[in-house]
Amino acid sequence: MLSALRLRDFALAAHAEIELPPGFSVITGETGAGKSVLIAALSFALGSQADRAMIRLGADRAEVDAEFDLADSPAAGPVARVLEDADIPFDGGLVLRRSAGASDGGRLTGRIRINDRAAARATLAALADQLADIHGQREQLGLLDPARQLAILDRYAGLIPAREHLAASVARLRGLDARLADAADARLRARRIAQLRYEAAEIEAAALRPGEERDLRAELERLANARQLLDDAATAQAALESDVLGDALAAVRRIAEIDQAAAPISDALEIALDQAAAASRDVRAYADGIALDPARQADVEARIAAIADLQRRYGETVEQIIDHGRAAEAEADQLEAGAADAELLRSEADAIAAEIASDALALSRERRAAAARLAAEVAAECKALRLDGASIQFRFDPLPPAGRFIPGWQPVLVDRRGEHPLGEPADSGFDPTGADRLELEAFNPGSPPLPLRRVASGGETARLTLAVKAVLGRRDAVPLLVFDEIDAGLGGRMGPALGQRLARLAQSHQVLCITHLPQVAAAAAHHIVVRKALLAGAPV
Repeated sequence: MLSALRLRDFALAAHAEIELPPGFSVITGETGAGKSVLIAALSFALGSQADRAMIRLGADRAEVDAEFDLADSPAAGPVARVLEDADIPFDGGLVLRRSAGASDGGRLTGRIRINDRAAARATLAALADQLADIHGQREQLGLLDPARQLAILDRYAGLIPAREHLAASVARLRGLDARLADAADARLRARRIAQLRYEAAEIEAAALRPGEERDLRAELERLANARQLLDDAATAQAALESDVLGDALAAVRRIAEIDQAAAPISDALEIALDQAAAASRDVRAYADGIALDPARQADVEARIAAIADLQRRYGETVEQIIDHGRAAEAEADQLEAGAADAELLRSEADAIAAEIASDALALSRERRAAAARLAAEVAAECKALRLDGASIQFRFDPLPPAGRFIPGWQPVLVDRRGEHPLGEPADSGFDPTGADRLELEAFNPGSPPLPLRRVASGGETARLTLAVKAVLGRRDAVPLLVFDEIDAGLGGRMGPALGQRLARLAQSHQVLCITHLPQVAAAAAHHIVVRKALLAGAPV
């Protein structure tokens, strides 16, 4: 659900913040108070096109935050998958922050952040499909999109599992076709195997070990500065082996014979003398390990250069180079095995293609039967919502034949003969959603059916959407439904029926509605009143 919406310098509002409860909420207020500003702000947060009119007069930038709580929502799974692909953290809470401003050249610029991470607009668009449907005078999202219409029908018919199974089969077929395409060109495969074997052998011959480059560079540093290191070690050893500490200890012992207060100093000097002797031995051992060895220095430099050459071609680190060698060996083995298994792959691909054709045809049959039922139920709801005589139907068009990756192979066809009306092609192709291209059409008595996007006004689309949503009920996973002036052109007699259906829909969704009808407002569980005030002559 949408839990909070915050606006800063957006349209007329200098600042606005509302907290939204679950269930059915209405937004009311005088004309021009700014009710639709809230819907426009939500649409902007969900990815709608930015416009200069969104930036409040005198401000540099408009910003909107939309906060969602999806902890117990069916949308949490789809949202989590979108955010995982975008590498954005998600724990059930979602904060969308979007801003728009004008650059020095007057061009609109903007930023999008999702859960405090910079995000692309494509990610925001993918999330918007899972979070909200907005319907009204300015925007009709969801129901006018053929892809969403197909998803609505599949949810109504309980076909989502079958559709997901088909999508997985299509992905498997594409993967097998890709492998077969590689196997089909023997020369290309042979060259690839030879290249992989060469890379693996070169890396193996280099006998790299993890951390080697770091150790080599440390050794090179010592070799390059060997003379200086030896000189400094000799200086340190001479100082440590001098009699200064011994003379000091003898003097303090004589003092302690007279004054016992100096005894601790004597003890400390004895310890220091022992430590100096130990340090002298360590310095001598260190110096013995340093050699003026130009030949070894040249070898180390050559080894570092060889590793750098491998890094330019196979990986930034020694570990990545080693991993590349192993991966090259494994891929070469797989390609060699694939040549022998090409016939098995071909048989498997043909079997999956036949399964796809059968499953897509069964899915199409189920959809057509469900489409008639859904259209009848929606027509009954339309009548109750004063869309008198309005009807809908789903027009099905076959997809064009789907090509295969293998040159000369026939496309996979879904045999539709005897299944559907005359005039439809006997065969069609498929995609991960099935074999159907679908368009929701509406028509009035005496008028031919036309795509919904061409025949309905904003208010009619909103009421038709309400009719569809009322039929779908809990099968619709989108958590937030927004209706902007769904009662446009309707009188008070229509209000109770409209409010009743919105309240029923709010049992399974969060519903937000702008209304001018008190009968609709009376059915809501929560009421938000929008007023406009002037501060120093400017609206706030």
